[in-house]
Amino acid sequence: MAALDPELDVAATSMVAESARFVVVGGFAVIANRFVRATEHIDFLVPDSAENDRRVLAALRKLGGVRLRDEAHLRDEHLIGQAHLRAKTDAGIIDILRGGLPPLDYETVEKHAIPADYGGVEFLLAGLSSIVGFKRLADRPRDRNDLIGLAEIHGELPLDPIPGVDN
Repeated sequence: MAALDPELDVAATSMVAESARFVVVGGFAVIANRFVRATEHIDFLVPDSAENDRRVLAALRKLGGVRLRDEAHLRDEHLIGQAHLRAKTDAGIIDILRGGLPPLDYETVEKHAIPADYGGVEFLLAGLSSIVGFKRLADRPRDRNDLIGLAEIHGELPLDPIPGVDN
């Protein structure tokens, strides 16, 4: 049964235990970049790799994960070759995402990520330029509010050109 609030420490520990490659993006990365606000789920950006997908799925299964939309037991085809998976787990709702074109591809986001250590578990959180890019791309009201909050803290935000947003 899913946790009421997302538990990043539990989810990241499971991912690290399976040697999965991931970067935390979304609300927790916004918080790591000093704009504190509530978040309802955990977002992990992962590389496009069937081997890594199997590791991610193993981590989600150990957390009692099921596909959120139909509560189906997680199968390889739910993630391998897919752009997105939303799972309900004992650590809360977890979104597994793939990056797009640079600068929002996995390799670039990973390169600019912030290292985190939570109780001896080391993992990566998206850096400011990546978060700004993802928020600009999504352009929902909450994303626009995050950008305002981040700008109040950091001043002028980095604006890397984003395919599909900037010409």
